[in-house]
Amino acid sequence: MKSGLLLVAIMLACAPLATPQDDHSVAAFIESARAATTKYQDRSVAIADGYRQIGSDFPAMGEHWINIGLLFDGKFDPAQPEVLTYAIISGKPRLLGVAYVLPLLPGEFAPDWPASKEAWHDHFRTLEDETVQPQHHVAGQGGDAPRLTMLHAWIWLANPAGMFAADNWAVPYFRLGIEPPQDAPDTAARALSLVSGGAGYFSASIHATVPLTSTERRKVDAAFARSRGAVGALVRGPSTATLTPSELQNLSAVWTGLWKEIDASVSPKTRASLKRVPTR
Repeated sequence: MKSGLLLVAIMLACAPLATPQDDHSVAAFIESARAATTKYQDRSVAIADGYRQIGSDFPAMGEHWINIGLLFDGKFDPAQPEVLTYAIISGKPRLLGVAYVLPLLPGEFAPDWPASKEAWHDHFRTLEDETVQPQHHVAGQGGDAPRLTMLHAWIWLANPAGMFAADNWAVPYFRLGIEPPQDAPDTAARALSLVSGGAGYFSASIHATVPLTSTERRKVDAAFARSRGAVGALVRGPSTATLTPSELQNLSAVWTGLWKEIDASVSPKTRASLKRVPTR
């Protein structure tokens, strides 16, 4: 199968979607999902059951591991998530949550359980677009066209934005062994992610959005390097198991300053295009 093949091609043989759960409470959903996926804390068990990594390691999502066999069954079952999300913590994979993916044909819609239909987001671009930066972060609705609809559920790592929000900005804290603070700005978490793989992701997002000249590329890369160093200095040492309000403010300032430096490093035309980067 070519990487650019439209996702709609994989839907045509799918069975009608079904939701076998009788108790449609959120509590019942969480109980069922956790009971079924406890074994996947050991990722080797997930691999044995048919899960394989697809796409990149996203700063606020981690890695997506998908079971194609479950995708093709066309069912929504809390105990059988099509996707498991992992992050590497201290050199070991840790299960963060699950995601459910349903193929929908015209006239079909996402379930309104365990969250509202609006909590599901559609993927309707090519396979190539949907597994590279930054398109995965462009959530949306595919209208009534053939599409895949997806719901994240953060059942193993609490999400400050809510159980079913797509991005979980507690992940950068978790990667670094820092307690996620309550009501912290996302900008602080985005800055933290620069020292745990996020710098490469955000840089790739920029390059995927707009081509840079060689001079612009050097300046942007230098801006990321300086910001990554600034974040590293802020979180170095054992005292950073928790962060003070002042430290969070400083992290946010690093992120804001990074984008100011990037905008100042490129032409006005490029700067206008960079406004479309969804992760800035």
